[in-house]
Amino acid sequence: MRKIIYRSCVAVILFAELTSCEDYIPAPSGTAMNEDGVPVSVSIGFADDTDDYIYSPKTRTVVADAPKPDKLYNLEIRQYDASGNHLTGKDYGTVGIGKSLEVTLQEANDCQLVLVARGNGPAVSSLGTKVLGDVQSMIVNSSVINAIDPSQENSMNAMPYVLHLKHVKVATVEGKAVIQSLDGSYDARLLLKRLATRLTVTWDYSVTNYKLKQLLIQSVPLNYTIVDKPESDGTFPSIVSQFTTLEVPVADADAAHGSYSCWVPANVRGESAAATTETQRTKANAPVGSTFFNFVAVNNTDIKKKLDYRVYIGSGTSTDFNMYRNKDYAYTVNFAHVGIPTDDNRVTYIDPIPASENNDNLVPTANCFMVEPGGAFCFDPFAFQQNGVEQTNTQLTTWYSGATGIKSVRLLWQTRENGDVGDPVMGIVNSNADHINIVDVKRTDGSDIKVTPANAKGQCRIYCRVAANTTGGNGVIAAYDGPDGTGNIVWSWHVWVTDYKPDASGSEQVLEPVNKRKLLFSLNNANVLPMMDRNLGAMAGYVDEAPTSFVEMSKTNGFHYQWGRKDPFPSSYTTKKISAITNKNSSTPPEGMLNRYGADGITYVVNDGRSGTISLQTSCQQPLVFYAANRVGPAWTNVSSSSFTGWDETNKPVWDPCPAGWRVASRVDLAAVRQDGTALPNNNIKNYATRNEDGGYLLYFQQLSGGYSSYFRFTGYGRYMDTFEFIGDLCSIATRSKVVSEAYKSYSGWFNTSNSYDIPTKYQSDALPLRCVQEKAD
Repeated sequence: MRKIIYRSCVAVILFAELTSCEDYIPAPSGTAMNEDGVPVSVSIGFADDTDDYIYSPKTRTVVADAPKPDKLYNLEIRQYDASGNHLTGKDYGTVGIGKSLEVTLQEANDCQLVLVARGNGPAVSSLGTKVLGDVQSMIVNSSVINAIDPSQENSMNAMPYVLHLKHVKVATVEGKAVIQSLDGSYDARLLLKRLATRLTVTWDYSVTNYKLKQLLIQSVPLNYTIVDKPESDGTFPSIVSQFTTLEVPVADADAAHGSYSCWVPANVRGESAAATTETQRTKANAPVGSTFFNFVAVNNTDIKKKLDYRVYIGSGTSTDFNMYRNKDYAYTVNFAHVGIPTDDNRVTYIDPIPASENNDNLVPTANCFMVEPGGAFCFDPFAFQQNGVEQTNTQLTTWYSGATGIKSVRLLWQTRENGDVGDPVMGIVNSNADHINIVDVKRTDGSDIKVTPANAKGQCRIYCRVAANTTGGNGVIAAYDGPDGTGNIVWSWHVWVTDYKPDASGSEQVLEPVNKRKLLFSLNNANVLPMMDRNLGAMAGYVDEAPTSFVEMSKTNGFHYQWGRKDPFPSSYTTKKISAITNKNSSTPPEGMLNRYGADGITYVVNDGRSGTISLQTSCQQPLVFYAANRVGPAWTNVSSSSFTGWDETNKPVWDPCPAGWRVASRVDLAAVRQDGTALPNNNIKNYATRNEDGGYLLYFQQLSGGYSSYFRFTGYGRYMDTFEFIGDLCSIATRSKVVSEAYKSYSGWFNTSNSYDIPTKYQSDALPLRCVQEKAD
């Protein structure tokens, strides 16, 4: 039992009840070996709150006796060598707990054992003869586990239990086969752990003038893993894995009191030395991806005013942020404070102001705005910047005139800081109907824009303010021709939340500081202008080095663009090589893609894809939809190929997706990274030998086999309306250049792990990442 008192204006008492009784079962010796291996007689049981290796009994006080299955249902035992190659094993069916079972193993000085009681339901399929790496990637049917009710007799029989012994020895000692630790000092104790963690929260909210409105369980791994795959620091799952947010039902009638229990996967995030006390268990001190309860209360008279509380899960002292499998975590949280708790960093007081208030930061209009976390800006939606000169967006003024035009604005979508974890980077809107704390619009003459819509340059300003408590990400805001986000989308703008801010003037290369870095791709092109060091929308760029983790690799992805469209589409986001995602348009997040979230920061925004071609106006009205003729392309627009210039105009066109002062790089701009024909390796690749581990190429851009190199990530690309392909194997870079003789197609960079960099023709409808180059030197 753990009792923690938050010593602040917020009185919060936590009781964490962890299952802890350990009924270990020794593994008896077996018989002599035969031709096929070593028959070993074992007894297998269930562990209570144990480590993977139990070599001696430990005594603890029993807090709760969690229910367990009455048998080992569908028991499967597999042996692997130290590298994870399958050696032997089989499915033993249903086995009684503690009953002696003879299994056949191969003698080995250092091997791995995986024991899985898959349960009597379809939660886990057979491991078979897969290598261990493939077992670690297996998908567990979470719905089966979520349906298990531990209060119902025999319900726990469907729960999978697992034991992974990472380093054991199978040896013959005095004529008998035994399982030992590597030094031969102990017999291994075969105790299987419950796959799922049980999480229970009980609350009592008694705060004057406030009412509990929402309870979320944040940063919960989406999928269970049969065998964990820890990162180098011992944490798992990877932050690049899929996570989700659980919404706990909170009824208005009895929101002040309640209790909720659920099964969740383990989330082992390590410890934080900065969290020396319970009051220091804050976002700033918690390891990225740590699971926490998020209580949100609203003011009784003004629902825009909120109190946001965070209670992080942990398994020990205040420094511990681990949530292990085979444990029961029961938290009781009592709220009792008067006034706003200003001295407790676990509590955030939210009193939002309109994005237009105290916001006179008028910036040049482009289809992408770069803004730092917490930044604010405003712009004229009927203008756009071209070579430093403000132009009228004649597309908009032609499409909308008279009684039509902009009447409202909304936050369309946003990312979180790190894939599925962290805070939403644009912020959380006041309500579904009220987005003005993030994006607002006003007529410049002060009249009501809902009555008199804006449809010409100079008539209105759109205001935006992004969240301050994030490390950055991306979002899209949209203007509508109806009030309160109704009607059609008129136009939309990408907001790139980042501290990266290279100067769009000057012809010199800049390497320091990193947040102002821009590069001269001067090899084969002495007159090139500076280029950004990263893909459009990326959170990081690398020069002369490759990222060392999947998190950092994923931050270099940026977004993907159909040729000639201004609208960003999600890139990949995964630790795996995936040849093709075939369920990209699923109503639930497909594995391998970066997820986008709605204005509430929770709702998943679907990667919509449709077969057919559309007009340019319709493309602006549908910025979330990936179009491709006949599903596969080659075109996304019904504008004739001969007349559609897309991004390829002498001056930056209104469709260009880059920020003001920048435009999509041309084929000539990228000439530096296309070298040596079709043979690999070639002199332009710095890291050919380590390209797979690096997840991309380091390509020289000043001289062959020397000078600086830039990192190009193997993101894969959006091939058809419903697929995303070649993740981990292919990098393709869009250019603004168009092949006149094949007008449906555009030039793009293309290189992968087996073929050298090339510039073949690709479809207009393909979605590729891109880089931005300066429009002009000064």
